[in-house]
Amino acid sequence: MKPKHPITPRILASACLLAIPSLQAGQEPARPAGASLTPAGGGAATERSDLTLANLFTLGWDEPWSKRPHPDGAPDMTLLKVQSNLLLYSLRTDYFFERMTPSNRDRHIQFVNQLFEFSPNRRVMFGAFGNLQWLEGRTRSDREGGAYGALARLQLVDLKNTSYAFNLRAAAPNEGIGEKQTVTSVALAGWHDLTPLGLRRVGLYWHVQEETWMGPSAPGGRRNDLTYDLTLAKTWSAPTATLENFTTFLEAFSKTDLDGPNHGHSVVTLTPGFRFNLHHHHVIMTGVDLPVSAPRPFEQILRFTYIYSF
Repeated sequence: MKPKHPITPRILASACLLAIPSLQAGQEPARPAGASLTPAGGGAATERSDLTLANLFTLGWDEPWSKRPHPDGAPDMTLLKVQSNLLLYSLRTDYFFERMTPSNRDRHIQFVNQLFEFSPNRRVMFGAFGNLQWLEGRTRSDREGGAYGALARLQLVDLKNTSYAFNLRAAAPNEGIGEKQTVTSVALAGWHDLTPLGLRRVGLYWHVQEETWMGPSAPGGRRNDLTYDLTLAKTWSAPTATLENFTTFLEAFSKTDLDGPNHGHSVVTLTPGFRFNLHHHHVIMTGVDLPVSAPRPFEQILRFTYIYSF
C-alpha cells in the first residue's frame, strides 16, 4: 500500500546528509566564504575592487571568486524567497511542507530541492538543480514526480554597501505531477546595507522577476506572471559568535498573473524567519509563509534550508 505521507523526516534528513560535507573534528577548514583573500606568505588582506556597470566588461572576469566581508555592517546573504544578488560557491538543500486550504483538491504538498552553484570569477555564476515533489490528495489520488533545471547569475554591481545581480533560470516540467510547461524567468535582484543610515546591521533586499510558461496549456491559460519581493533582515550576532551572524528577517512576496483567466490577480505572502552560520561554512535557515491576500491559496508553508558554502 502506498504510504499516506510519502516523504518523512527521515527522508529529509537523508537528503541533507547527502549534501553535508564532513564535520569531523580536526579537519582542516577551507577558506570561509566571507574571508578576505591574502597574498602568498601572509600579509594584509587584498582589498576587493568595486564592480560597477561602468567596468562590467573589463573588471572582475579574471579575479577569483570571493565574497566581500561586512564585519561591521549587514552581511549580504541568501534568504528563503527573495532572489539572490550575490555570487556563490555552495551546495543548497531546500525543503518545504505546504498545508492546503480545505477547499483544495490536495491536502499537503512536500518538496525538496538540491542546488549546486559555482562561480568561476567575480562576475558570473552557474547553477544546476533537481527536485522531487509529493502531493497528498484530498479528493484525488496521490501524485509524485521530479524535475530539474539550470540558472545563471551576472554580477552587475558589487560595492561595500550595495549589490545588484541579473538572474536567468529555466526549469523543466514535473511530468509526474501533471505539469507540461517549462518555466523560464529573468530577474533583477539587489541588496543595500542600511548601517550608514543609522540602522546598524540591517539589510534591505529586493527583486523583480518575470516568469514565462512555455508549452501546451488550456486555451487562454496563464503564460506570464510577475513576482516581486521586499525583505528586511537584522543581524544580531558577530561573525565570530557561536551562532555566526544570527539574523532575523521578514520577506514580503507577491506574484501577479499578467494574463490568463486570473489576469491581474495577486497572491501576497509574508515570511518571517531566521538564519545563522556554524563553523563559517554551514548555514541553517527556516521560516513560514503566511498568505495575507484573499482568497488564500494555502494555509501556510513551512520552510527549511541547509547551505554548505565552499
